Amino acid sequence: MIRLLALAATSILALAEPPGPSISQPSLGYVFDDNAKAVRQISGVPGAASMDRAVAAGTSLDSAFVHSRARLAIANAKGGGVQVLQWAGAPQAIAISSALSHVTMAAFSRSGDWAAISDGTSVETWSGLAGTPAVSASTNPEGGVTAVAVNDNGTAAAANGSGAVMLVGDNPRVLATGGNWIALAFLPNGNDLLAADATAQSLTLIQDIQNMAASSVVLSVRQKPGALVVSRDGSQAALGLADNVTVVNLASGAAVSIACACQAARVDLLEGNLVARIIDAQTGSQLLLDADSATPRIASLPDLNLGGVQ
Repeated sequence: MIRLLALAATSILALAEPPGPSISQPSLGYVFDDNAKAVRQISGVPGAASMDRAVAAGTSLDSAFVHSRARLAIANAKGGGVQVLQWAGAPQAIAISSALSHVTMAAFSRSGDWAAISDGTSVETWSGLAGTPAVSASTNPEGGVTAVAVNDNGTAAAANGSGAVMLVGDNPRVLATGGNWIALAFLPNGNDLLAADATAQSLTLIQDIQNMAASSVVLSVRQKPGALVVSRDGSQAALGLADNVTVVNLASGAAVSIACACQAARVDLLEGNLVARIIDAQTGSQLLLDADSATPRIASLPDLNLGGVQ
């Protein structure tokens, strides 16, 4: 009898104890996976990461542009219309009254509160993405739009088909001319802008955009540049080329090219300083750039969970 009582007491104590700590897979952030037509988490660490389950968007998606850290996206709904997806809390999709029928390019501010979106003809600037999205400006640059960028003050820049980089919105201003500008990215200070020029095959830094807008070439390359991303601390940039990704130190101009037999059509910044997902324009495959390691590297990004909703 005493033994039975002791066993019962032990069982009660075991049930009363809180569960032990659970071990979860590290996360590198979120991206849109065009194969699964879903926003998906990348689980693991650089060198051992994979595409994980999808975020429950509550709507069918055609495509999307993701700000990983803010856990939000600008999305084209499968049935038409533009939506803002939010999943920092309960996932939700908010339809926005954009005049664009289909967003083909988008850029976010560092905080994720602002976005500049375009359909290749017009540019819209949106604020309040983490709360109640609202359009703040809309413009139609001459010759169409080839690239966009926006800073945390809501200042948006666009490159147009007439060879100019300009500020857009209420106070338009030309920052640079005479190039084929195919990628733009603000530095964290919000006042300096990087621009990739396919004509000159170079990466140009446009400084002090609100005042003098002085330009200088940071990097000259022998191939047509493509996708561009700036590190979190603003010290480096990664530029996609025809068969490699080149990481350049913006202060010294020193560059390291990482051979990958890939053409980076898109580079999405993830967790870390300069860790990013790459989409290869030639094969559509997804790769992972790790420029935070002692030796920058590019690895494959396998799909283990086939896009199941989490």
